[in-house]
Amino acid sequence: MRVGLQGWGSEGDLRPLIALAAQLRKSGHEARLVLTPVDGKDYSPLCESLGVAMKAVPERMAVTLQQLVADAKSADPTKLMTSVLDLTFYPYLEAMYAASLDLCADSDVVVGGPQSWQLKAASLHTATPFVALDFVPGIVPSREVPPAIFPPWRWLARPAWALLNVMFDMAFTKAPRKFFAEKGLPPIRHAIPDVIFSDRLNLHAASPSFWPPAPDWSDIHCVCGEFFMPLEAETWTPSPALAAFLRDGSEPVLWTLGSWEHFAPERVRTLLVESAREAKMRAIIQTKKSNNEGRDRELYFLPWAPHRHLAPLCSAVVHHGGAGTTHMALRAGKPAAVLPFILEQRMWAARVKEVGAGDWLSFWKATPQKVGSLIRGVVGSAPLRQRASDMAKAMVEEDGTGVATNRLERLVAGEMAP
Repeated sequence: MRVGLQGWGSEGDLRPLIALAAQLRKSGHEARLVLTPVDGKDYSPLCESLGVAMKAVPERMAVTLQQLVADAKSADPTKLMTSVLDLTFYPYLEAMYAASLDLCADSDVVVGGPQSWQLKAASLHTATPFVALDFVPGIVPSREVPPAIFPPWRWLARPAWALLNVMFDMAFTKAPRKFFAEKGLPPIRHAIPDVIFSDRLNLHAASPSFWPPAPDWSDIHCVCGEFFMPLEAETWTPSPALAAFLRDGSEPVLWTLGSWEHFAPERVRTLLVESAREAKMRAIIQTKKSNNEGRDRELYFLPWAPHRHLAPLCSAVVHHGGAGTTHMALRAGKPAAVLPFILEQRMWAARVKEVGAGDWLSFWKATPQKVGSLIRGVVGSAPLRQRASDMAKAMVEEDGTGVATNRLERLVAGEMAP
């Protein structure tokens, strides 16, 4: 089976595609990746170590997410995301589309990550089966289950989804409609499903134990399990200084806001440091604003470490509600205090609270006092710790990329109706 995979975005958007490509290759298939990183990260060494062919489009971006946010005149996340698209997506759209056409020409099926609707356009142009990879099962409409940001009342499902569909149409249809029209392709009606989903197969890289599918979903939606890298691809040993910090006292809390740190860098660092001190707990603070690693009394600052290795050494995780980070905390069996920036992250935060594995507070309403109180409550709650441990035991049995590979094999073999 020849599979082409394409993605745009930061680390959380692209790593799952790389993980799937690695699993496809391990299963004896050919996988080719086209990636458009917005964070300046070079994924070629990782892909090379996994034996996966990868092409970056463009080879070098004129501006990175970090530079863009540093020069921004507004801290409004909506305006910042618009700027990100204006400077890192639309200028390269035609180049990404050309790469999409090349993938389609040499693939039996193509898989597009979030914001890869140009690959869907190419698949329609070439009649190549298109599969969408998504990280949020909560955006699949249901007549029985409302969106995650609403109360879970069945009667609320229809009006809530109608409202959310309007919001998605306003946010995600303008550019695709114009692009599809220019290419002579079928018109875009709504963001869901025309922009975001496939009419053949949608792979949701999320744990079915944590976020099970709604009972009325069709078979084209598959909640596979988390997509994560082979363990051998990311070996890690803590530095002597970090190892000493971990030995010196109780398990610290891990604080990390991922790539979203770039969207409010000064506020993030101040909030995390002051909140950790307010909580009066030992803390490891991951920050991408500095390459310096070091200790400041009961705080340890760390530029980078694989979460899958670091989180099990901690007592809890404070994070932004990204799909990968949410799964990381649960897979480590750690309760979470979630500080979401945007709607998608609020969905994850709400789900964490609903399953009883943590609590949350909007990043934009957070103060050191509120966050300190939140994390003290999370760490001190035996039921939250137990539920997080239960989730870890369920998730360890899941094989997200394996399930996804099996579904792709079935699709290409003609076992799934178009």
